[in-house]
Amino acid sequence: MNPTLPLKDRTVLVTRPEELAGTLLRRIGEAGGTALHYPVIRIGDVSDNPALDNIIDHLSDFDIAVFISPTAVQKTLEKITALPDKLTLAVIGRSTEAMLKKHHLAADIVPEGFDTESLLQHPALQPDSLAGKVVVIFRGEGGRDLLADTLVDRGAEVTYAETYRREKNHLDSLDLSILLQLDALTVTSNQGLQFLYELTDEGCKSTLTALPLIVPGSRSYALAQQLRFQCIIQADNATDDACLHALAVFFSQPQHN
Repeated sequence: MNPTLPLKDRTVLVTRPEELAGTLLRRIGEAGGTALHYPVIRIGDVSDNPALDNIIDHLSDFDIAVFISPTAVQKTLEKITALPDKLTLAVIGRSTEAMLKKHHLAADIVPEGFDTESLLQHPALQPDSLAGKVVVIFRGEGGRDLLADTLVDRGAEVTYAETYRREKNHLDSLDLSILLQLDALTVTSNQGLQFLYELTDEGCKSTLTALPLIVPGSRSYALAQQLRFQCIIQADNATDDACLHALAVFFSQPQHN
Protein backbone atom coordinates (compact mmCIF):
# COMPACT_ATOMS: atom_id res chain seq x y z
CA MET A 1 0.00 0.00 0.00
CA ASN A 2 1.18 3.50 -0.80
CA PRO A 3 1.32 5.24 2.63
CA THR A 4 0.62 8.62 1.08
CA LEU A 5 -2.28 7.25 -0.97
CA PRO A 6 -3.76 4.51 1.23
CA LEU A 7 -6.91 4.20 -0.89
CA LYS A 8 -5.19 4.15 -4.29
CA ASP A 9 -7.31 2.28 -6.87
CA ARG A 10 -10.06 1.65 -4.29
CA THR A 11 -13.68 2.60 -4.89
CA VAL A 12 -15.68 3.39 -1.75
CA LEU A 13 -19.42 3.92 -1.38
CA VAL A 14 -20.30 6.91 0.81
CA THR A 15 -23.84 6.93 2.20
CA ARG A 16 -23.83 10.20 4.16
CA PRO A 17 -26.65 12.70 3.43
CA GLU A 18 -25.98 15.34 0.78
CA GLU A 19 -25.37 18.04 3.39
CA LEU A 20 -22.74 16.05 5.29
CA ALA A 21 -20.81 14.11 2.64
CA GLY A 22 -18.55 16.73 1.06
CA THR A 23 -15.51 16.40 3.28
CA LEU A 24 -15.44 12.60 3.25
CA LEU A 25 -15.85 12.48 -0.53
CA ARG A 26 -12.97 14.91 -0.97
CA ARG A 27 -10.68 13.12 1.48
CA ILE A 28 -11.22 9.73 -0.13
CA GLY A 29 -10.09 11.32 -3.39
CA GLU A 30 -7.06 12.87 -1.69
CA ALA A 31 -6.15 9.42 -0.37
CA GLY A 32 -6.06 8.09 -3.93
CA GLY A 33 -9.48 6.50 -3.96
CA THR A 34 -12.71 6.99 -5.88
CA ALA A 35 -15.81 7.88 -3.88
CA LEU A 36 -19.28 7.00 -5.12
CA HIS A 37 -21.93 9.02 -3.31
CA TYR A 38 -25.20 7.24 -2.57
CA PRO A 39 -26.98 9.35 0.07
CA VAL A 40 -29.38 6.86 1.59
CA ILE A 41 -30.77 9.38 4.11
CA ARG A 42 -32.56 12.57 3.19
CA ILE A 43 -32.76 15.33 5.79
CA GLY A 44 -36.27 16.76 5.82
CA ASP A 45 -37.81 19.71 7.63
CA VAL A 46 -40.35 19.35 10.40
CA SER A 47 -43.44 21.36 9.54
CA ASP A 48 -46.46 22.51 11.54
CA ASN A 49 -45.04 21.63 14.94
CA PRO A 50 -46.66 23.80 17.64
CA ALA A 51 -44.68 22.05 20.38
CA LEU A 52 -41.39 23.03 18.72
CA ASP A 53 -42.60 26.59 18.19
CA ASN A 54 -43.47 26.79 21.89
CA ILE A 55 -40.00 25.58 22.90
CA ILE A 56 -38.35 28.16 20.65
CA ASP A 57 -40.53 30.91 22.09
CA HIS A 58 -39.53 29.94 25.66
CA LEU A 59 -35.85 29.07 25.34
CA SER A 60 -35.03 31.36 28.25
CA ASP A 61 -36.83 28.82 30.50
CA PHE A 62 -34.10 26.24 29.89
CA ASP A 63 -30.73 25.87 31.62
CA ILE A 64 -29.01 23.45 29.19
CA ALA A 65 -29.43 22.81 25.46
CA VAL A 66 -28.02 19.57 24.04
CA PHE A 67 -27.30 19.27 20.32
CA ILE A 68 -27.22 15.67 19.17
CA SER A 69 -25.53 16.20 15.79
CA PRO A 70 -24.26 18.81 13.31
CA THR A 71 -27.62 18.58 11.57
CA ALA A 72 -29.37 19.36 14.85
CA VAL A 73 -27.28 22.53 15.13
CA GLN A 74 -27.91 23.57 11.53
CA LYS A 75 -31.65 22.92 11.52
CA THR A 76 -32.18 24.48 14.95
CA LEU A 77 -30.33 27.67 14.14
CA GLU A 78 -32.31 28.04 10.92
CA LYS A 79 -35.33 28.52 13.18
CA ILE A 80 -33.78 30.63 15.96
CA THR A 81 -32.35 34.11 15.58
CA ALA A 82 -30.39 33.99 18.86
CA LEU A 83 -29.87 31.68 21.84
CA PRO A 84 -30.22 33.07 25.39
CA ASP A 85 -26.86 34.06 26.84
CA LYS A 86 -27.45 32.05 30.01
CA LEU A 87 -28.10 28.81 28.11
CA THR A 88 -25.38 26.19 28.61
CA LEU A 89 -24.64 24.42 25.32
CA ALA A 90 -23.74 20.72 25.23
CA VAL A 91 -22.82 18.67 22.16
CA ILE A 92 -22.21 15.11 21.12
CA GLY A 93 -19.07 14.85 19.01
CA ARG A 94 -16.43 17.24 17.73
CA SER A 95 -18.27 17.67 14.43
CA THR A 96 -21.25 19.04 16.32
CA GLU A 97 -18.96 21.37 18.26
CA ALA A 98 -17.44 22.53 14.96
CA MET A 99 -20.87 23.27 13.54
CA LEU A 100 -21.65 25.49 16.53
CA LYS A 101 -18.38 27.33 15.92
CA LYS A 102 -19.43 27.98 12.32
CA HIS A 103 -22.39 29.82 13.80
CA HIS A 104 -20.10 31.76 16.16
CA LEU A 105 -21.23 29.81 19.22
CA ALA A 106 -19.08 27.95 21.72
CA ALA A 107 -20.04 24.65 23.34
CA ASP A 108 -19.76 24.60 27.13
CA ILE A 109 -20.01 20.83 27.56
CA VAL A 110 -17.94 18.72 25.14
CA PRO A 111 -17.32 15.05 25.93
CA GLU A 112 -14.07 13.27 25.19
CA GLY A 113 -15.87 10.66 23.10
CA PHE A 114 -18.34 10.81 20.25
CA ASP A 115 -21.56 9.28 21.56
CA THR A 116 -24.34 9.67 24.11
CA GLU A 117 -22.54 7.49 26.62
CA SER A 118 -19.51 9.80 26.51
CA LEU A 119 -21.66 12.89 27.06
CA LEU A 120 -23.30 11.27 30.07
CA GLN A 121 -19.87 10.85 31.66
CA HIS A 122 -19.20 14.60 31.62
CA PRO A 123 -18.91 16.10 35.15
CA ALA A 124 -21.45 18.82 34.33
CA LEU A 125 -24.13 16.20 33.76
CA GLN A 126 -23.74 14.24 36.97
CA PRO A 127 -26.56 14.21 39.58
CA ASP A 128 -24.94 16.75 41.93
CA SER A 129 -24.66 19.27 39.06
CA LEU A 130 -27.84 18.39 37.21
CA ALA A 131 -30.55 18.21 39.86
CA GLY A 132 -33.29 20.75 39.19
CA LYS A 133 -31.94 21.79 35.79
CA VAL A 134 -34.27 22.19 32.82
CA VAL A 135 -32.81 20.63 29.65
CA VAL A 136 -33.84 20.78 25.99
CA ILE A 137 -32.46 18.20 23.56
CA PHE A 138 -32.34 19.30 19.92
CA ARG A 139 -32.48 16.27 17.64
CA GLY A 140 -34.18 14.66 14.66
CA GLU A 141 -37.46 12.82 14.97
CA GLY A 142 -37.10 9.51 16.76
CA GLY A 143 -33.81 8.15 18.03
CA ARG A 144 -32.68 6.64 21.30
CA ASP A 145 -34.09 7.78 24.62
CA LEU A 146 -30.98 6.90 26.64
CA LEU A 147 -29.85 10.51 27.06
CA ALA A 148 -33.19 11.91 28.19
CA ASP A 149 -33.98 8.94 30.42
CA THR A 150 -30.61 9.17 32.17
CA LEU A 151 -30.83 12.93 32.68
CA VAL A 152 -34.30 12.54 34.19
CA ASP A 153 -32.96 9.84 36.52
CA ARG A 154 -30.30 12.35 37.61
CA GLY A 155 -32.90 14.93 38.56
CA ALA A 156 -33.32 17.05 35.43
CA GLU A 157 -36.49 18.03 33.61
CA VAL A 158 -36.03 17.14 29.94
CA THR A 159 -37.84 18.23 26.77
CA TYR A 160 -37.21 17.05 23.21
CA ALA A 161 -37.11 19.62 20.40
CA GLU A 162 -37.25 17.70 17.12
CA THR A 163 -36.10 20.08 14.39
CA TYR A 164 -35.70 17.72 11.41
CA ARG A 165 -36.49 14.25 10.19
CA ARG A 166 -34.33 11.58 8.60
CA GLU A 167 -36.04 9.78 5.73
CA LYS A 168 -35.07 7.10 3.24
CA ASN A 169 -33.96 8.92 0.13
CA HIS A 170 -35.67 8.39 -3.21
CA LEU A 171 -32.83 6.76 -5.14
CA ASP A 172 -32.47 4.23 -7.91
CA SER A 173 -31.77 0.83 -6.39
CA LEU A 174 -28.21 -0.38 -6.13
CA ASP A 175 -27.76 -3.03 -8.79
CA LEU A 176 -25.02 -5.43 -9.73
CA SER A 177 -23.33 -3.05 -12.17
CA ILE A 178 -22.67 -0.60 -9.33
CA LEU A 179 -21.86 -3.13 -6.62
CA LEU A 180 -19.18 -4.80 -8.76
CA GLN A 181 -17.32 -1.47 -8.95
CA LEU A 182 -16.98 -1.22 -5.17
CA ASP A 183 -14.18 -2.21 -2.84
CA ALA A 184 -15.87 -1.08 0.39
CA LEU A 185 -19.02 0.43 1.87
CA THR A 186 -19.29 3.08 4.58
CA VAL A 187 -22.24 3.91 6.86
CA THR A 188 -22.48 6.29 9.79
CA SER A 189 -25.65 5.14 11.55
CA ASN A 190 -27.97 2.18 12.03
CA GLN A 191 -30.64 3.95 10.04
CA GLY A 192 -28.25 4.52 7.16
CA LEU A 193 -27.24 0.86 7.17
CA GLN A 194 -30.85 -0.30 7.16
CA PHE A 195 -31.72 2.03 4.29
CA LEU A 196 -28.66 0.89 2.31
CA TYR A 197 -29.82 -2.70 2.64
CA GLU A 198 -33.40 -1.84 1.68
CA LEU A 199 -32.30 0.19 -1.36
CA THR A 200 -30.33 -2.71 -2.82
CA ASP A 201 -32.06 -4.92 -5.38
CA GLU A 202 -33.29 -8.13 -3.77
CA GLY A 203 -31.25 -10.30 -6.09
CA CYS A 204 -28.07 -8.32 -5.30
CA LYS A 205 -28.17 -8.40 -1.49
CA SER A 206 -25.71 -11.30 -1.34
CA THR A 207 -23.23 -9.22 -3.37
CA LEU A 208 -23.80 -6.22 -1.08
CA THR A 209 -23.24 -8.21 2.11
CA ALA A 210 -20.03 -9.73 0.76
CA LEU A 211 -18.39 -6.29 0.49
CA PRO A 212 -16.26 -4.89 3.33
CA LEU A 213 -18.43 -2.60 5.44
CA ILE A 214 -17.18 0.21 7.71
CA VAL A 215 -19.56 0.87 10.62
CA PRO A 216 -19.26 3.58 13.31
CA GLY A 217 -19.81 1.56 16.48
CA SER A 218 -21.01 -1.55 18.25
CA ARG A 219 -24.73 -0.98 17.61
CA SER A 220 -24.17 -0.74 13.85
CA TYR A 221 -21.85 -3.74 14.04
CA ALA A 222 -24.64 -5.78 15.63
CA LEU A 223 -27.14 -4.71 12.96
CA ALA A 224 -24.66 -5.57 10.20
CA GLN A 225 -24.34 -9.04 11.68
CA GLN A 226 -28.13 -9.41 11.68
CA LEU A 227 -28.19 -8.41 8.00
CA ARG A 228 -25.53 -11.09 7.32
CA PHE A 229 -22.67 -8.85 6.24
CA GLN A 230 -19.57 -11.02 6.08
CA CYS A 231 -16.75 -8.49 6.51
CA ILE A 232 -17.55 -5.81 9.11
CA ILE A 233 -14.94 -3.28 10.22
CA GLN A 234 -15.81 -1.19 13.26
CA ALA A 235 -14.39 2.33 13.20
CA ASP A 236 -13.75 4.20 16.43
CA ASN A 237 -16.70 6.51 15.78
CA ALA A 238 -18.72 8.12 12.99
CA THR A 239 -16.27 10.90 12.07
CA ASP A 240 -14.53 11.24 8.71
CA ASP A 241 -11.16 10.69 10.41
CA ALA A 242 -12.27 7.41 11.96
CA CYS A 243 -13.83 6.17 8.72
CA LEU A 244 -10.74 6.97 6.67
CA HIS A 245 -8.45 5.41 9.26
CA ALA A 246 -10.50 2.20 9.28
CA LEU A 247 -10.40 2.04 5.47
CA ALA A 248 -6.64 2.64 5.37
CA VAL A 249 -5.93 -0.01 8.00
CA PHE A 250 -8.16 -2.54 6.28
CA PHE A 251 -6.57 -2.07 2.87
CA SER A 252 -3.06 -2.10 4.34
CA GLN A 253 -3.45 -5.74 5.32
CA PRO A 254 -1.37 -8.07 3.11
CA GLN A 255 -4.38 -9.98 1.79
CA HIS A 256 -5.85 -6.75 0.42
CA ASN A 257 -2.73 -5.36 -1.24
